[in-house]
Amino acid sequence: MSVSSWLQNPQRNALYNLAAVGAVLLGLLLILGARGHFVAVWAQLTDEDTDSLRRVLLILPGAMLAGTAALNLLLCKPLWQARRYALNLTLAGNLLATAYLIYLMIRGVPGHPIGVFLALEMSYVIFLAGIRAGLVWPADEEPTGANIK
Repeated sequence: MSVSSWLQNPQRNALYNLAAVGAVLLGLLLILGARGHFVAVWAQLTDEDTDSLRRVLLILPGAMLAGTAALNLLLCKPLWQARRYALNLTLAGNLLATAYLIYLMIRGVPGHPIGVFLALEMSYVIFLAGIRAGLVWPADEEPTGANIK
């Protein structure tokens, strides 16, 4: 495949489609995680003895999960359409959520499934970073140097 034929007929990167499906699945799992978090802390949130800073700190993990889920679900269609801005926004949002989950993991919150969500987030971030770096699938049909005699 020559450069001129590649420019006229660019190959579709199917990894964007996989990223869109992953965004939907991860978004749904993050919604379940946010719901579980809010159910777990609801009694402390409604307690009148809890000060406002403590309430914000209790809400933050669930809000981070819910916000990342919303971002993933909102950007799944542009990801399917291979929009570069959607890839960049999804990568940035999930990278922020990953950093926050790493912070929670280091801080140590016993009895919470932070590791599961961190593993899911990190896997998705690595996948998005690979697409951002230029990973393409399916690969070029014709290997370079195939016509050399």
